[in-house]
Amino acid sequence: MQVMHKNGIIFREKSDLFVDAGGIRNKSCLITHAHSDHAHATSSNTYYLTPQTSALIAAKEKGFSVKEIEFGKKFEVDGFSCRFLPSGHILGAGQVEILNGAHAVLTSDFKLQKSILFEGAQILPCEILVIETTFGVPHYSFPSRDVVYEDMMRWIHEQLSASNFVVLGGYSTGKAQELTKVVNEFLGESPLVHPKVFCQNRVYEKQGVKLGSYIELNHNLGDSNILIMPPHLIDDNLLYALSRQIGKNVEAAIATGWGKFSRYKTFPLSDHADFTSLATYVKESNPKLVLTTHGFEEEFASYVQKKLGIPARPLSRGAQSSIGDFAAP
Repeated sequence: MQVMHKNGIIFREKSDLFVDAGGIRNKSCLITHAHSDHAHATSSNTYYLTPQTSALIAAKEKGFSVKEIEFGKKFEVDGFSCRFLPSGHILGAGQVEILNGAHAVLTSDFKLQKSILFEGAQILPCEILVIETTFGVPHYSFPSRDVVYEDMMRWIHEQLSASNFVVLGGYSTGKAQELTKVVNEFLGESPLVHPKVFCQNRVYEKQGVKLGSYIELNHNLGDSNILIMPPHLIDDNLLYALSRQIGKNVEAAIATGWGKFSRYKTFPLSDHADFTSLATYVKESNPKLVLTTHGFEEEFASYVQKKLGIPARPLSRGAQSSIGDFAAP
């Protein structure tokens, strides 16, 4: 089996299996989850994805052909026997396991930590492991979810006790739903949520994920003292405008694994695996070959080769990779 990165991931044997691929037409393609850097749905292709991922994408895009596949169910695509297993990333997000030929696993975006909404990813044994390495250097080591929740709730409680208005930043699909649940569960508050967050919250709830109560933001800032919104919309101008409108001091915090890049208060709440989890996955999956993709792919591939003794390289280096590429001459 050959594996390559070209506007997505391509597995090649007698035919090609496209995963999270863009720039293709009249093909079958797997989509691992609903984030826009992985879901490139167009009307000319047929997409295999979980029902939950389908629902999240359909809330934003229409008019594409899908075949919905439940977690754990085997399905055939262009000669490949596959199944989706939960990745713990967001609602409906799946790892891809290829069961025929060389036994391969594509983690896509994943985390091993259990959250207030989802269990962590199951580690899948395989021969070829294609692993996303967003946080693939030792510097990125996140505390447990429970510790982060406690720190976040303590900070929010301090702000509310000081009569401040709180703005929380989290991606509209995934992080914002976790924040909605956490604010309800630990503070008993019904937050205001940005319309994009409101839309995806509704999808989560229709798929059976209970988030608690929340209020769509619509010229109603007085309805709550907490607002959840996408982080890219948060800046000093917004906070100043909010403060002027509601007559309160406004404090902002962002839930992200990239804390050192934010000027605001941050909490290391990430939907990606940290370095320790990446290393754990590789050790326990026991592959013959590791291919890294995204983020610190060079650094993590070097770690796997030097420290774990497993052949590894970034998928982006060179056009293709297979177990044979690493065989001794």
